[in-house]
Amino acid sequence: MQKTFGHVLTAHKGLGPGFDFLRIALAFSIVLAHSFLLTGNDAFFRSSPLWFAEYALVPMFFALSGFLIAGSAQRLSLKNFLLNRGLRIVPALAVDIVVCALIIGPLVTTVALHDYFLGADFYKYFLNIIGWIHYSLPSVFEQNPTHRVNGALWTVPWEIFCYIIMSALMITSIIKSWQKLALLTGGFILSGLIVQSFGHLLPYRVNLVLSTLFVSRGAQLVFAFLLGILAYQLRDFIPHKKSLFLASMAVCVLAMLTLSSPSIESVPNRLLVIPALVYITVFVGLTPVPLPSVFHKGDYSYGVYLYHDPFLQILISLAPGLFLIPNTGALALYAIGICAAMGIAVFSWHMIEKPILGMRKKFSFVAKARGVDENADIKILPVEKPVKA
Repeated sequence: MQKTFGHVLTAHKGLGPGFDFLRIALAFSIVLAHSFLLTGNDAFFRSSPLWFAEYALVPMFFALSGFLIAGSAQRLSLKNFLLNRGLRIVPALAVDIVVCALIIGPLVTTVALHDYFLGADFYKYFLNIIGWIHYSLPSVFEQNPTHRVNGALWTVPWEIFCYIIMSALMITSIIKSWQKLALLTGGFILSGLIVQSFGHLLPYRVNLVLSTLFVSRGAQLVFAFLLGILAYQLRDFIPHKKSLFLASMAVCVLAMLTLSSPSIESVPNRLLVIPALVYITVFVGLTPVPLPSVFHKGDYSYGVYLYHDPFLQILISLAPGLFLIPNTGALALYAIGICAAMGIAVFSWHMIEKPILGMRKKFSFVAKARGVDENADIKILPVEKPVKA
């Protein structure tokens, strides 16, 4: 019998053995990419094969999320699903925003504290907690190549949007029908193709809205998320084969070498590259990969993602002569910055995230399986029968 994604999940009691590795590997890779982009090495980064990191890493996170929360979406009520997601995302995000606004900002701003706390940007920054993204604090990081306090927050509205989509799939029961979801996903990508080809014929504002929803880099994340859900729905039919994994890798290498950075917003490329990335994501997530023992003590990937940008910015402002050296400065920044981000991520997990996640024990699959809601971000994978239309 051919081994499928479903067989692997069943063999591991519904918990993908490689997702711990994948989460932290993606987070660390994003820190490396941002180390180049925050130090003004944009041209070098985007003109080399490294550009593919911008294309691939965050969509892989969204594909991973779609695959892994699809199980809880089929098992939980809408109320508990939203509570589950909210407790995972919002508290740590809120603390990050408060730390940046009330601690980091006052320490590094170049204006008087009176002006800092009365500045409009100070108050607007707290809107990040509800997904209304603002990147600036008064006179913070003004001497750095980029003034954004935390550019990584751009994904937050899209993550919220994906949870809204998932809620709609639950309400309509599409989450239980791969055929309906396949039609929805096909309609989404077809809309992107149409808008990208003919959107210029529409009024400017209409084209702007439609392009944001169906063409933009954020739309790329939504497509990856939908394919992740579809992969979960079809887990009992999709082969878990090394040959398919290598073929998917070949597609990505070919894209890396033949495409360029502007391809991020090219919808036609997504038809082949994003499905390849989704297969790679799920295949690795279902493959046992050894990790250092420190990573078995908690899920630090979310903390690394939330805090790495502000700490990289602090390091750049403290030692621009070291970290702004073309290319090599970015590597030095990464070496130090990843340690700083990991340290604060460990603190965030054990002092903020894990205690709050304990509230999910009544409906968390992982909590029931392990007795503790440890890595509860995305490992909610009940073993179920194949879904039917």
